[in-house]
Amino acid sequence: MIVEKEIIINKSIQNAWNVLGVDFANPSRWASAVNHSEGGGSAIHGSACSERGCATTMGSIREKLLTFSSEKYALSYEVVEGIPPMVTSATNQWTLTELKPDQCKLHMRMDIRLKGFWVLWLEPILKWQMSRMGTHLVEDFAFYVEKGMPHPRKIKTQRT
Repeated sequence: MIVEKEIIINKSIQNAWNVLGVDFANPSRWASAVNHSEGGGSAIHGSACSERGCATTMGSIREKLLTFSSEKYALSYEVVEGIPPMVTSATNQWTLTELKPDQCKLHMRMDIRLKGFWVLWLEPILKWQMSRMGTHLVEDFAFYVEKGMPHPRKIKTQRT
């Protein structure tokens, strides 16, 4: 199951990369679905860490970088712990593309593989849920990069 999202960010690609790549360990600063995060592993190609642990609204997970390129403004990671038993793998790719000196585009691509009889029954529900979460993620990210503060949705989740 593939879920893709894009959003235009009205800040430079370097500003966006500083949040996405350089600060890979801290999506809890901007993502409404992430309550807490911390980096682990060794430094990799400009990132302070090669993996991160996240306490999310759907449970605790650990993600490990698969690719990281400051030159291409792109990274990908795999969820290596905390995925439900019906999921065989879950990866996510994030790529920034410069549109103008003060504007870039974020493209996010989730690839979630299901196994067994769950595929027919759960895939439509899970796809809807992941699509909604993906929309929130890219909106949260763009808002944080543009405004330097969390999206109101993130602030609301911190209060509850």
